[in-house]
Amino acid sequence: MKPRRIPLVTMLLLAAACSTVNYQSPYFAERAQHHQIIAVLPFEMVFTGDPPRNLTVQQIALIEEAESVAFQEAYYYRLLHQASVHRKHPIRIDIQPVETTNRLLEAAGIGVRESWGMSAKALARVLRVDALISTSVQKTRYLSDGESFGVDLGLQIVNEITAGRLAPVLPWGMVTTHDIWANCELIDSLDGAVLWQTDLAQATDWQYPANQVIAGFTEELAKKFPYRS
Repeated sequence: MKPRRIPLVTMLLLAAACSTVNYQSPYFAERAQHHQIIAVLPFEMVFTGDPPRNLTVQQIALIEEAESVAFQEAYYYRLLHQASVHRKHPIRIDIQPVETTNRLLEAAGIGVRESWGMSAKALARVLRVDALISTSVQKTRYLSDGESFGVDLGLQIVNEITAGRLAPVLPWGMVTTHDIWANCELIDSLDGAVLWQTDLAQATDWQYPANQVIAGFTEELAKKFPYRS
């Protein structure tokens, strides 16, 4: 899967009114020198709004898992972008291809949703990596009916979630208050210690397609990632 190119004006709009809080362990440098490869886990999705009336529990689960992988893939590609040798301070750590991560999880019988509740140490053994990126996202709306992520729900959803676009609850072009939140942690596989952590709260312009919202959000997460030269 190739990373999508997102127009700069879109990225700027999606990054508007965002805030981050960062933490780095005093032992980060000592431990990071022994790291060779890290992995990005599927994002845990936490929905805090009213559930769509037209969807079953099973259909909602499919959407959440599709969004989980969409966030995971987008973050992976934004980190790769930050690791470019042409950047002033690139990320210097090997990142396991997201396809490999998900294939190894599937081979071990670990589904997307199951991975959310497992310990970092257990997942690191399966993935054979030195550290894991674990992220939880809270939001008030589902980003898609699943179609843009390749999920067939077998029905036409009207008014609740619209095909490939965000629910148009507000006037088009209006930016809301912070309505997507994320907590992202870099966890050492040795003992599960948190080596780096960031919180991100971002306002979202709900007129944009789901993939653009996800790209803009994960771009902000990637900007502060460590292992910089």
